[in-house]
Amino acid sequence: MKKVAFWGLLLLFSVGLTTLALYDNGKISLVWQGWVVETSVTFALAMLVVLFLGLYGLFYGIGLLWHLPRWWRNRRRMKAYARAETHASKGLIALEYGDWQTAEKQLLKSAQYSDSGLVHYLSAAKMAHYQSAFKRRDHYLAKAKSLYPEDFVTIGLVEARLLLEQEPQKALSLLATLYDMAPRNRSVLVEYVQLLRQLSAWEKVEQLLPEVRRLKALTKADLAALELTLIAEKLKAAPDLASLQQIWQNLPKAMQLDPAVLAEYVEKSAAWGQEQELAHLIEKSIKKQWDDRLVHQYGRLQVSPAFDRLKVAEKWLKKQPENPILLLTLGRLACRSQLWGKGQDYLKQSLKLRPEVETFHALALCYEAEGAQEQAALTYKEAILQLEDQK
Repeated sequence: MKKVAFWGLLLLFSVGLTTLALYDNGKISLVWQGWVVETSVTFALAMLVVLFLGLYGLFYGIGLLWHLPRWWRNRRRMKAYARAETHASKGLIALEYGDWQTAEKQLLKSAQYSDSGLVHYLSAAKMAHYQSAFKRRDHYLAKAKSLYPEDFVTIGLVEARLLLEQEPQKALSLLATLYDMAPRNRSVLVEYVQLLRQLSAWEKVEQLLPEVRRLKALTKADLAALELTLIAEKLKAAPDLASLQQIWQNLPKAMQLDPAVLAEYVEKSAAWGQEQELAHLIEKSIKKQWDDRLVHQYGRLQVSPAFDRLKVAEKWLKKQPENPILLLTLGRLACRSQLWGKGQDYLKQSLKLRPEVETFHALALCYEAEGAQEQAALTYKEAILQLEDQK
């Protein structure tokens, strides 16, 4: 619409100017050192317009020539970018198909021309890693470091993840260096703590825990899980009973009833012959949250009377009627209470659901305690066959 209005006004102006020239074709005289030039106003205006257009065209052409080299460089750069995008697209498609070799080649072709060359070098390193071409992987990582030194954190994180499976200690050393260089980077801190946890370096995890809280590097749920795991590992690593009790007594009551924490405490306490109150703690924890390991430990405790614990565990059977671990615990407690038939029934039900050597052994012991030596021998034989099948 704007173009139509413009050309319409231009046409009206042209018609008006032509009409004016026809009705009043005046003259213009120019005098210079004895020279006199006379012409009509219309012709003079036409010459001015032609002169203006000529000068405009001249300067415009000079401008084009002046900017021609830059235009040519931009044009070549745009073509290179287009090729880079084509290679990148082919590489990503090959990646989706799991064709690591093609993906690596295409990403490398696009790396030197693309604005996101770092991504391409890192992706090519991953592709080489998946092909077990570790020398090429390291070469691409080194190339990325030399071209993009300011992105050392990103490159280091990718390198650590690639080294994690086969060279975990090297990955750990790299993450430690990254953490020293960028202690406020949450991604580095999370990766570092996770690897320390994987390698069971719990002392270092405990040292880093305040920084994890301060930077909010983990969600509340993940942080709580890490803290519980750390406490459980400290209980597991307690060198003596006094150290175990000191750790345990400093824990909040709610944390003491956490299944992972309580299971480690029960394991260590029972090993040192300190089983008092353990059954009660397990019962309180099971009321809050079911845990197979605690149920298993409940049946192994030697504290008396076993019959009282049997009655408690039988209430759990209502919610866990086909739990082989619970049935194993019930069988042990029933046999310890000299309820041979009930105990053997529970153990046989457990074996039907999950034939474990431990359950066969408990059943054989129950037969021996009853005096059924022949049945015990047959059970031991069946356990041996079970072991052979598992090999």
